[in-house]
Amino acid sequence: MQQNTPLARFHVAYNDITVKNFELRNVSTCLQYLLPTLQSLPSTFSLLDIGCGPGSITFDLARRFPQATIIGLDQSSDIIERNQTNIKILAPNTKLEFRAGDILRPESFLAKDETGHFDVVHEHTTLICIPDNAPVLKQMKLLAKPQGGIIACRDGDTQSQVVWPPCPENDELQERIYRMNGLETQMGRRLITKALEAGFRRDQITASASVMSNITVAERQAYAGSMLNILADENSEYRRAAKKFGYSDEQVEVLRENMRRFIQADDAWRLLICAEIICILD
Repeated sequence: MQQNTPLARFHVAYNDITVKNFELRNVSTCLQYLLPTLQSLPSTFSLLDIGCGPGSITFDLARRFPQATIIGLDQSSDIIERNQTNIKILAPNTKLEFRAGDILRPESFLAKDETGHFDVVHEHTTLICIPDNAPVLKQMKLLAKPQGGIIACRDGDTQSQVVWPPCPENDELQERIYRMNGLETQMGRRLITKALEAGFRRDQITASASVMSNITVAERQAYAGSMLNILADENSEYRRAAKKFGYSDEQVEVLRENMRRFIQADDAWRLLICAEIICILD
């Protein structure tokens, strides 16, 4: 793998509010497609969780499968240190650990004898954050066991997003930021295509879909609260992008007001189609 391969670009930075938003994600809400497969494996299976972020899914996996060797990987050393500290509180008596590193440079986080030995290599909404993500899927394939290894991916299709009450101004800015960063708002619908481009055969791929939602007050507050925080931070990528695109202060305030309305409206919800694939090597 060439050393100049681009790193993942995250347009939402980690902070207290965005971490709270991500922590709504767990096995029940995000991994129903994969759970039966994991339950069918020996209890001592190994799993690498790519782009684990604050680790809510990873911690939940460890609690459900305490005998499994589970490694959460993220590029952020700060978030990994936070996660590692929280193991004794959130997943005691498990075989969970967190490591900082770059998936495209496995030597940055794995010993030589760990490469190609994982029963499962998993990512959740990580590919959508990487402009050229085919190499990531190829690397995930190399890290899994060549016979029977499982690669599992779930990624949102941002262009399918439905928000009520409508927030067209926010949708437009998000679309422009994705394009500016070379990211795909149709990542979900192209997930099978991406897997085929990474060298998987179609008969190795099982595909499904589900919906990510923000419906309850807590879910709406977490989502819109994180966006309000980002829009209030003049150094956030959203604000820098808005400035680059020539947004006035009044236009930025419209974006904020849309999020306030989303939190307060009794009939508000956000729905996003997520595509899912399980690839089994043979």
